[in-house]
Amino acid sequence: MEEIRDDYKFLRIQDAFKALHLHVNLIGVIVELGFSNGSDCSCTLKIVDPWHSGSGLPVKFVARTIRALPRVESVGDIIFLSRVKIVLINRKITALCNETSSSTFALFNGKHGVDFIPYQSSPKFLMREQDKNFLSNLREWMITYKFEDGSCCFTSLKDTKEGECSNLSCLIVHISKVYKDRWYIFVWDGTEMPPCNILVKSERLPLCVEPEMLPTYMLRKFPTFGSVLRILVDRVSEKQAIHCLQPGQHVKLLNLFFQVNMGLWNATFTPSTKMQYTMSRELQAFSPQRMYGEKLSSRWNPIARCISPSHSGITGVAHEDAPFVSLMDILTYHNVTAKFRCVVRFIQVYPRDVRKLRDSHGNIKLLAILEDATARIHASLYAAEGEKFFGCEDESDEEALVKKLNRLLGGEEMEQVPRNPPWVQCCLFSFYKHKMDQWGSRRFRIFDTWINAS
Repeated sequence: MEEIRDDYKFLRIQDAFKALHLHVNLIGVIVELGFSNGSDCSCTLKIVDPWHSGSGLPVKFVARTIRALPRVESVGDIIFLSRVKIVLINRKITALCNETSSSTFALFNGKHGVDFIPYQSSPKFLMREQDKNFLSNLREWMITYKFEDGSCCFTSLKDTKEGECSNLSCLIVHISKVYKDRWYIFVWDGTEMPPCNILVKSERLPLCVEPEMLPTYMLRKFPTFGSVLRILVDRVSEKQAIHCLQPGQHVKLLNLFFQVNMGLWNATFTPSTKMQYTMSRELQAFSPQRMYGEKLSSRWNPIARCISPSHSGITGVAHEDAPFVSLMDILTYHNVTAKFRCVVRFIQVYPRDVRKLRDSHGNIKLLAILEDATARIHASLYAAEGEKFFGCEDESDEEALVKKLNRLLGGEEMEQVPRNPPWVQCCLFSFYKHKMDQWGSRRFRIFDTWINAS
């Protein structure tokens, strides 16, 4: 086959697979995007066209600088490629776009009805009048196109396993930048991640994966059921990856690595992590709905949904008729003060020495870290409510207190690891410490709850 030199001719992608070692021109829809780790000036993506809509043709870009690489705004956008060489990389037919060998590219919005101006292009790229027809036809085709790559199986968050890589179809809830090159992507698929054993003896377990819990006004944008996974993105150029991800976007992420730290799930990008195309119809079907129940006239939280796991029966409460709510419901409730009933795990308590459980006035004073699938919070137990909680008949009976705490924490001893705390029901009320800063000083306390006799 002779080398294709006609700059006015685009090769169909199915024919590019037969053009090994030749320079060709291609136009296609981006259906998969790889994330560069910034260690070299290269990145990869996959493209399809109406004549080859299977797994797609890999395209590798090599440039002198990171800035010269394509900065794809959205998977589903369209790319023009000129004088790219068809080569074998890792035994796969690949189009190589090398800045040093006169290859050029141009990126266009993939949405129908948008203008014909590229949002990024190589310096030598020239737009021709006939290119607009190619662009229009691809945009029309995209309206009904559905990308199907049979090689990808997706795992829901409820089925993830520690220490393994999985593909995830999810909704982006929030993105935050912590350090210069460290980002947290918050994703959700409506399912609950498996509860983790507590494997470490820590002075204080963290409430979240990120350095600090997000403020309430941000948390109110989160779904209040199902787990929100934090994806840590390190050493990834902002322009190469994060800029094409937006809250509210439904994405398919391939080859995420799942891990647990301090009893909290998180995921990280790997060198083979990619983002895959999702149809707009799939996005609409996936959109989260905050399912609020009927409002009640009392001060109890009005959100009535059966979303909590069944509890162990270790604890009892005085308000069996109150609806169960999630900890995220509690964190994002619109009133500072309210009462709630929830199913949680006591994953840590302070003080850990029962001899220090009472203050100088003889009152029980305990701080617990409570957890469910949606969040962790601090909750206190104090004075008369503490006496009720432990059912203290003899203040000097420390052995009875220790046994009850061990049942609550899921171990034979408070310091034992690993521990698997049981699910228990409890009632909480929220209050504020400072009238001038009610939300900033909001706290939670356990009340009308007790540990049942074993």
